[in-house]
Amino acid sequence: MTIKRTYSLIGLAALLVCFAVIFFSRQKSFEGKVFLHAEAVQTAYGWGYNIYSSKPDENNELKEKIYIKQEFMPAVPGKKGFKTASEALLVGNLVIKRISSRIEPSISLRDLDSLGLLK
Repeated sequence: MTIKRTYSLIGLAALLVCFAVIFFSRQKSFEGKVFLHAEAVQTAYGWGYNIYSSKPDENNELKEKIYIKQEFMPAVPGKKGFKTASEALLVGNLVIKRISSRIEPSISLRDLDSLGLLK
């Protein structure tokens, strides 16, 4: 091997080591991100759901608060709860999906029917 090629390989190896050190030593940052999750809750009407938002604080630790509190089925006249926790989570996760897609998160009777919740 020539000297030029040897120095090129050494330089390339050093560059790869530098990239590896930088890549593996950096901390994950949640700055500017909001995380949403749904949780089924038992209510006086049956089942409902809460949607929680989690945002990082100044120490990059996630702080959670209730973003949406839904104690009964939306779009249904009166205050009728969901029959099961899984039904409530189905709708809660649909709301999260719409929020994440920047779509109006309101739920209609058509949405509930398409999920098989109106019987």
